[in-house]
Amino acid sequence: MIAKAMTLPFKGAAVIFVIAAIVAAPIIATLWGATDTSRNIMQIFEGPGLRYALGTLTLCLIAGAGAAIIGTLAASIVCLCQFPGRRALAVALALPFAIPAYISAYAYGDFLGPFGPAAGFIGAANMPEIRSMPGAAFILMLSTYPYVYLAMAASLSSRSSALMEAARTLGARPRRAALSVLVAAGRPALAGGLALALMEIAAEYGVADYFGVATLSVGIFRTWHGLGDLGAATQLAALLFFVALIFVLLEQSSRSGAASEQSYARRHAPSVVLSPFHALLAILSLLLPIIFGFLIPTGVLIENLAQTHSIAAARGLSQALVNTSLVASTGAIIAVGIATLLAYAGRGSRNILVQILLRIATLGYAVPGAVIAIGLLAIGSAVSQWIGAGAAGGLAILVYAYGARFLTAAFNSIAGGLEQINPQMDAAARVLGAGPAKIAGVIHLPQLRGAIAAGGAIVAIDIAKELPATLLLRPFNFETLATRIYRLASDERLADAAPAALLLIGVGLIPVLFLSSTIFAASPRDRQREDPQP
Repeated sequence: MIAKAMTLPFKGAAVIFVIAAIVAAPIIATLWGATDTSRNIMQIFEGPGLRYALGTLTLCLIAGAGAAIIGTLAASIVCLCQFPGRRALAVALALPFAIPAYISAYAYGDFLGPFGPAAGFIGAANMPEIRSMPGAAFILMLSTYPYVYLAMAASLSSRSSALMEAARTLGARPRRAALSVLVAAGRPALAGGLALALMEIAAEYGVADYFGVATLSVGIFRTWHGLGDLGAATQLAALLFFVALIFVLLEQSSRSGAASEQSYARRHAPSVVLSPFHALLAILSLLLPIIFGFLIPTGVLIENLAQTHSIAAARGLSQALVNTSLVASTGAIIAVGIATLLAYAGRGSRNILVQILLRIATLGYAVPGAVIAIGLLAIGSAVSQWIGAGAAGGLAILVYAYGARFLTAAFNSIAGGLEQINPQMDAAARVLGAGPAKIAGVIHLPQLRGAIAAGGAIVAIDIAKELPATLLLRPFNFETLATRIYRLASDERLADAAPAALLLIGVGLIPVLFLSSTIFAASPRDRQREDPQP
């Protein structure tokens, strides 16, 4: 038993090392290609390179600040105040999460265009220029504020009444105590949600490309597709990776204070009951992000859907749907299988090496799809030069990119499910003579079905919405729903793109509604209101 216990960590580390090496290979190839001795590394900041970097940072600054403000205010109002319709608005505020940012960009390009519905009300001459840096920041702000909102809502919903009582003892009024104490205590959640939003903003390609904003993601595509310069594209991808890495470190550092409050007490902070006037202001302020972030883009697409009558468009949509289902299901199955191996290999291990390798293996979710795609293209180029022929590609490379990018989502779900299984159950089964395979099949699998299904569904939905990696790596004439929307909307054919866009939105609504309803259904404050104690 002693020998077996000593060898298990090394076996687990070996499994995780192999997976980490496979996942990290595109990232390593990108970084290695950026240090090519035939190029000056400082060339990345010459010419358009500096403009791409500044564009990315500016977009992150503007859109990130807006997302932080909207998300924090919305969570504070929903979690700390009591007014009619609060529960419905709490769930509805997460709806913009279901719309990929590039779909919102196409919808607003039509809505605010010279011939769009808005021009009929205020006149074409008075229309704001949506295809600009402010317009891109507006779209990304609406698409990413749910990261901050959901993180802050989960934090504020579980805060103890002890904080409020201490502030009230010092003479603070309820409203001031709620804002200055509870919201301040949720700063780790704010930092974590904002870091996730910034990762999404930095990696976004469709919005920046459609609105003509020079960002690193756009620069990667222009350098590779337009100039065919893989070396320069690799340098831009490396810079984008380091930008994303900064946000990863910010998200990790935010977790250090996540559990600083010792009393997630059984008594939770009382809500501030709003007067009718203030309740009306709260409702109107919460409706604004829902209207601009979800209702207007969806309404524009539904209006354009009625104009679609082409049989060829219907055939193209069906083929894109089949292709999307193929790569999404294949990628989800592979990701779930690898994530299960990772979760078992690292289960209960406190080995530092295992923890480091696990972090590397699950880094892909924070890496922009364009970086992984460029890394795979660099690997393919090196292999083709080595063997003197064209490197193998096609769907296998595309699915590889999806697996490396979205493995984390499946791992988090399955590892969380494994943590809920008491290790004493395994020990009891071993005493009765059950082997590892029987324990996994008879004891673990029935309890992990929900976690496995959830992880697979999240990965499949993420794959269906992924645009940059698909555009760079897809085989010739292979189209998914995301690339179909991109192609048609770029050609100003939003009516033909509307069916595919609405399909993606409908698919994205499933996890969004589940997540938001779960957060607020599990809120102790809500349970106390629904079932008051005498």
